[in-house]
Amino acid sequence: MTATLDDVLAALEELGYGSVTRTEGYDEAGGTVPLPEEHRAEPRSGWRRLLPRLYDGGDPALVPDDLRAAVEERGWVVQPMGRSAETATVVVSRDGV
Repeated sequence: MTATLDDVLAALEELGYGSVTRTEGYDEAGGTVPLPEEHRAEPRSGWRRLLPRLYDGGDPALVPDDLRAAVEERGWVVQPMGRSAETATVVVSRDGV
């Protein structure tokens, strides 16, 4: 039996991911979490800050390992949906987005 979304959110809160909150009207949650150190981008300086930066916001490696483990051991799915230089936007749902 899979855990409820409240159980998943409580586990994430214990890990320090309180920014992941329930999506009003849906059985899912989302929010921004810090990227793992190896995926963080250095701040751009000089003329490079004016150029667009391409990011692969759907790369599963962007989700911190402890967050992924807490969600998946409860029978839920966590997916990255976007990113910035230092954070990833994630969605937690029962069957994926």
